[in-house]
Amino acid sequence: MKRQPQRVSPPIYSLGIVLIIAVALTVVLRRTNHTRTKSPTNSTPPSTSVLVSNAPLNISVVTPPTNRDDLLPDNPVQLLNYGTQLLNEGNVVGAVDLYSRALKLNPEDEEAHFNLAYAYTRLGRTNDAIKHYEDALKIFPDYTEAYNNLGNIYLAQKKYDQAIEKFSAALKISPESSSALNNLGRCLAEQGKTSEAIQYFSDAVRINPKYLEAHFNLGNAYANEGRHAEAIIEFNEVLRLRPNFPPAARALARSKEKVGAK
Repeated sequence: MKRQPQRVSPPIYSLGIVLIIAVALTVVLRRTNHTRTKSPTNSTPPSTSVLVSNAPLNISVVTPPTNRDDLLPDNPVQLLNYGTQLLNEGNVVGAVDLYSRALKLNPEDEEAHFNLAYAYTRLGRTNDAIKHYEDALKIFPDYTEAYNNLGNIYLAQKKYDQAIEKFSAALKISPESSSALNNLGRCLAEQGKTSEAIQYFSDAVRINPKYLEAHFNLGNAYANEGRHAEAIIEFNEVLRLRPNFPPAARALARSKEKVGAK
């Protein structure tokens, strides 16, 4: 006869024992759940607004700082770099703020003065720009670009003597500065001193053959002197460097008409 498996009756527990077991299981489960949902301790939260623990799906929201200053580095070099990044993005006001903060940390930083002056120029705050260019020059007297930019401010104001003084100072430090040469040429050309201007424009393109603005200015100076054949050469060079430059195309057409060229 085949032996049938023997049935085993389930054990019978008293009601009190069952309750004790249930309570114990509840306590264990609560402790387990508490451990899984516990937020991590981090005295220095990351810059993002969400702080994530090692356990997956365990996210706790951190309120971002209400004061923007808390996010700024206490480092003048970093502030200067961030300011330049904002300036390149078109946020000139933000750049001014960061450059100013960098100067509070390091008032003797000529580059911060220079950048702040440039940003002030973009905002039309000319007097502030002049002050900070001058401050940069007090710290670093051989700052060619500061002299050059100061000259441009005075040139825009038609203060030709002051502009010439600054451009000449830049060229005394850096005789091969094509930008200062071109700007001094512009200053002379605006005063009707075309022959003198031609020499500076010519030097600028000799030093920097790809200097489009200097070629264009030289072409216009030649045209004003009635030297249209030479002007044509310069306008053609401008259009070679930048084919789609309407002012050069129009100037070229006018000079060709003057010499009867087609």
